[in-house]
Amino acid sequence: MNSAKFKLNKLFLFGIFLICFGSPIFAVSIRAKLINPKKEIAEKNLSVLIFETKKFAQTDEEGNITLDFPSSGEYTLRLLRDTGIQEIKISVGSEDESRTIYTEKKATAPKTGIVVEGEREKTVASRTKVRYEEIKRMPGTFGEALRALETLPGVIPNIGFGGGANGIIVRGANPNANTYLYDDLPILYPFHLDGLTSVIHNDLIKSIDLYSGAYPANFNNATGGIIEIETVDSVQKTKGAFQVSLWNTTAYAATPTSGGKGYLAIAGKLGYLDKSLGATGLLPEGIRLPRYNDSQIKYVHNFTPEHQISFYNLTAQDNFAINVPNKPANDPTASAFALLSGAKASFGQSFRTTALRYTWIPGDKFQNRITLINFDPIGEYNVGFGTIQGKQYQRGSYVGVRQDAYWTAAKFLKVDFGTEVRKFSFRDYGTEVALRDPTNPSPNPYNSANPDFVGRPISIQGNSPYYNAYTTLHFKFGNFVFEPGARYDYVQVTGNGALTPRATASYTFPEVGKGMTIYGSGGDVSRFPLTTNFNSETGNPDLRFERARKVSAGIDQKIDQVWQVKMEVFKNQFTDTIIDDPYVSTPVGLNPDKGQWLTQPIVANRPLNYSNRASGWSHGYELLIRKNARPGTRDWFGWISYTWSQSFQNTNLYQVYEGDNSQVGGIERKILAAYFPNSVEQLAPWDRTHVANFIYGWRMNEKFQIGGRWSYLTAIPTRPVVGDDGGKFSNPLNGLTYWNPQYSNNPYSSQYGYVKRGTDFHRFDIRFDIFENYSWGYLNWYLEIVNVYMRKNKNGYDFDNSRPFSATNPKENDTFGTLELPGGTVIPFFNVGMEVHF
Repeated sequence: MNSAKFKLNKLFLFGIFLICFGSPIFAVSIRAKLINPKKEIAEKNLSVLIFETKKFAQTDEEGNITLDFPSSGEYTLRLLRDTGIQEIKISVGSEDESRTIYTEKKATAPKTGIVVEGEREKTVASRTKVRYEEIKRMPGTFGEALRALETLPGVIPNIGFGGGANGIIVRGANPNANTYLYDDLPILYPFHLDGLTSVIHNDLIKSIDLYSGAYPANFNNATGGIIEIETVDSVQKTKGAFQVSLWNTTAYAATPTSGGKGYLAIAGKLGYLDKSLGATGLLPEGIRLPRYNDSQIKYVHNFTPEHQISFYNLTAQDNFAINVPNKPANDPTASAFALLSGAKASFGQSFRTTALRYTWIPGDKFQNRITLINFDPIGEYNVGFGTIQGKQYQRGSYVGVRQDAYWTAAKFLKVDFGTEVRKFSFRDYGTEVALRDPTNPSPNPYNSANPDFVGRPISIQGNSPYYNAYTTLHFKFGNFVFEPGARYDYVQVTGNGALTPRATASYTFPEVGKGMTIYGSGGDVSRFPLTTNFNSETGNPDLRFERARKVSAGIDQKIDQVWQVKMEVFKNQFTDTIIDDPYVSTPVGLNPDKGQWLTQPIVANRPLNYSNRASGWSHGYELLIRKNARPGTRDWFGWISYTWSQSFQNTNLYQVYEGDNSQVGGIERKILAAYFPNSVEQLAPWDRTHVANFIYGWRMNEKFQIGGRWSYLTAIPTRPVVGDDGGKFSNPLNGLTYWNPQYSNNPYSSQYGYVKRGTDFHRFDIRFDIFENYSWGYLNWYLEIVNVYMRKNKNGYDFDNSRPFSATNPKENDTFGTLELPGGTVIPFFNVGMEVHF
C-alpha cells in the first residue's frame, strides 16, 4: 500500500513539474531538408523563423535544418530571403521525425520544353559579388545597399558630401568610366545628387556584381568597372515596404499575377533634403539642396515554361540650385560665399529606361533573349559667375534591339553570343562653358580683360546608328576552365569601331580546404565618346573609342563553410583617353558660331576642341577576407578588404614651361603640339595608395542587430600652391578682391604636379536595428551614427580666394562626417528612420 502511494506521489509531483516548467516532454524536433523543386536545388544558408515561437534557425550548405517545436500543431515558417519574406505552413506531429519541405509548389513536367532557372555561371576573375542580406544594413551607407560598393577591393570611394558611389574609382580608372546596369539595362547614374541615396530601391536588389578587370564580352562601354545590379526574380506572395528617414521616403510593393504565372513589382522614392536639413539654418544663404525622385517598375509573365516576357520602366530626376545674394557690403570673414556674391547656378539630370524583353527557352541546352530598349538621358545646367556664363541642354537618347543567346554546344563547351543595333538621337544646344587653355591649373573667373573661360555656342541635332556583336566560349575540362571572348563596337557617325578580345583561365583544387581556385585574365575593353565630343560642328568627328588593357591574376581560397580568402594583382593601361585639346584643329571647317554663317560660314584652322591624346596606367593588389554567418546560428559576419594601388596619367599635350622664352606663333605652336608633346606623367588626382575597410555585423537575436564599419584612405595628391597672382581682379558686384592661386610650372621642381598629400582619412560608423515581428510582417527601427569619434577628416587642400597666399592659406579642406550646431557644438552625422515590411 505504501508502495502504491509512493508511486502516486511521484506521478503527482512529476505532473506539477510539467505544469510549472512547460512540459518539455511534449517538445518535438524535426530534422528537415529544404528543397526548391523548380530549381531542383537545396535552400542553402537560408534563415528560417518559426513565427509562433520567435526562434531562428538556418539551413546548412546542403539545405538541412533542425527545427524545435514546443508541441504538436500548426506552425508558420518564415523564410528570410534577400528578396523578402516567404511563409510556409506546416503540420507538426507528436513525434520527432525527418522530412523534406518544398519551398514552392512542385512544378509538373511540361509536355514540351524544360524550365531553366537559376544563375548562369560567372567568371571568377576580377569579380566581387555581394548579396542583399550582407549589405542592406551596413553602417555608413544610410540603408542604401548600392553604397556597399565603397567597401569592395579595388574600389576607391570618391569622398565628398555623403561619400556616394556616383564617382567610385575602380582600379585607377577615371571615376566617369564606369557602367551601371540594372538587369542588363542602362541607368545614367546610380546615386542622386545628395550622394546619399541610390536611384534603385533596396527591396528590388537581389545581388550586385562588381567586375573590375577584363569583364565578360557581353558587357561594354567602360574602361573602369561594370556594376551589374540583379533584381528579384520571383514573388511568392503579395508584400510591401515603406520607409521614412530624415531626407527621403521610399515605398515598395510586389504581388504575384495571373495565378502565379508572373509578378509585378513597383518601387519609388521622394527626397526632401531641402525641406529637412535645408530648413535647419545650418547652410549658407542661397543654397537650395537637391530635390529628387525615382521609380522602378518590373513586370514578368510566363506564358508557358518556354516563353516569358518582362517589362521594365526606370526613372530618376534630380535638380539643385544656388543663388548667392548680391550684398555689396559682404564681409568674407562673416559669409562663406561673400566672394561669390551674385553667382547663380542650377543643375539638373534625369533618365528614363523602358524595356520589353522576351525570353525563349526551348530546352535545357539553349536560351535566347531579345530586348527592346528605349534609353533617354538628359542633362542641363545654367551658370552665371563672373566670366563663366553658360547654359546647356543635352539629350542623347537611343532606341535599340539586343539579342543574347546561351548555348550548351557540348559537355565541355558553352557559348554566349549576341548582337545589338541602336539608333542614337542626340540634341545639344545652348552655350558650352570651356577653358580657353585646358592646361591652365588656376583659371580666374573674374578675368574680364583676357577671359580664361569662353562660351561655345552649340546647336546640334542628329542621328547615328551604333552596332555591336560579341561571343564568349566557355571550355571546361575537369577542374580547368578557359573562357576566350571578343567584342566589336561601331559608331557610324565617327566612322570608328573597337575590336576588344579578352580571356580568362582558372583551375580549381577541390581537395584544398573547401576549394582553392587560381585564375588569370587579360584583354581589352573600350568606351565610346559622347555626342558633344564627336559632333562635327563644335567637336572632333574623328574621335576614336577610349581603350584600356587589363591584366590580372589571383587566388581564391574557401577555407570552410564560412571563411574565404581572395587575393589578386592587376595592371591596367589606359590609351586614347578623350580630353580637352586647345591645339587640335582642322585646316578648314564650318564656323562653329552659326550666327555668323551669313557673313563668314567658313573659317581656317577651326578648333576641334577634343582629342584622344591622354593616357595613363595603374597597378596594385587586393586582399579580401570574408566570414559569413555560420549556418544554424546567429554568428557574426563581415569582411576585411584592402587595396594597394598607384594610378598615373599624362595629357600628352604641348606645354609652355617656366623659362621658355621662344617666340613661336600660333601655327608653329600647333605644329609643335602635334608632333612634340612635352607634358610629363603625374599621379592621377584620385590616387590613394592604401584603402582598407573592416565590416562587422551581428544579429544578436530576433529583435536586435548591430553593425560596425571602419574605413581608412590615404589622402589624395594635390598640386602645391606656391603663390598668388597679386589680386589682379575682383568681383565687380561688391569689389572684393579675388586672389588666384599660382602653381609651379617647372617640371623639374619638387612642387610640380600632384605631389602633396594631406592628412589620411579614417572613420568609424555604427548602426543599431530593432525589429518588431507581427503576423503581417515586421517593423525595423534604426539609428545610424556616422563618424562616431567625430574625426575632422580632410580631403585635399582648399585655397581661400578671399585672402592672399600665406602659411595658413591654403589649408586642408574639411569633408563630410560631422554636423556643427549653431552654438558651435559638433556632433556626428546621423540618420534615424523606420522601415515597415508587410
